[in-house]
Amino acid sequence: MESKEIRRIFYRDGYRLAHEYLDQGFTADHLKAAIARLYRSVDELLYSFLERTASDGVPAACKKGCSWCCYQLVFAVTHEFLYLQDFVMRHFTEKKRKDLLERAGKKVLLTLNLTVEEQSKVRAACPFLDNGTCMVYEARPMACRIYLSSSLSSCKRDHDRPENGKSIPGLFEFPLLAGRMLNEGFVAYLKQNGIRSSELPMEQGYSSMVSLGQTMEDWINGSKASS
Repeated sequence: MESKEIRRIFYRDGYRLAHEYLDQGFTADHLKAAIARLYRSVDELLYSFLERTASDGVPAACKKGCSWCCYQLVFAVTHEFLYLQDFVMRHFTEKKRKDLLERAGKKVLLTLNLTVEEQSKVRAACPFLDNGTCMVYEARPMACRIYLSSSLSSCKRDHDRPENGKSIPGLFEFPLLAGRMLNEGFVAYLKQNGIRSSELPMEQGYSSMVSLGQTMEDWINGSKASS
């Protein structure tokens, strides 16, 4: 299947999924359910994809405890930050939430005044990384879910030598394309219905949402009020 066709199919699926849940009404509960279903959809897709690549003799190198990719620039969009914030509020103590915000703030300071190209060469731990394990794995954004590599050594080289543009991780192309288009279709439905989204680096978006006390209800109501 050609790249253009893959893009069309998954963009349509992301849009249709958002419509299925949010046509019932733009509420925080419906949006959370839609995001959870979006993530389940891509996880199920990737499970089948990785089973096939493994049977073809090209297994994924990714496994629990491997975190070379958790030090680089990761972008997410507004609904993902809010879903993540909601997860943190429900699963972490106030003390731990404060620690996570401080970690995010420190990484923001490292990259805030850099261009995207310069940021891509910075290697600093994700604020949610703890002893090689993601503390918010269940709620991690799309970009983290679809970043799958067939070569551990290529990921390590990219981590160790980010300034070398030739050190490119051996990523599977299909998950990157499918997941990105699912998210774009989902965001397109939100935009069509007056809900504005922004794309920001992980730590910057999360810090902003927490510092402002933004919730899904605030985001939906604020977007609707100004549209």
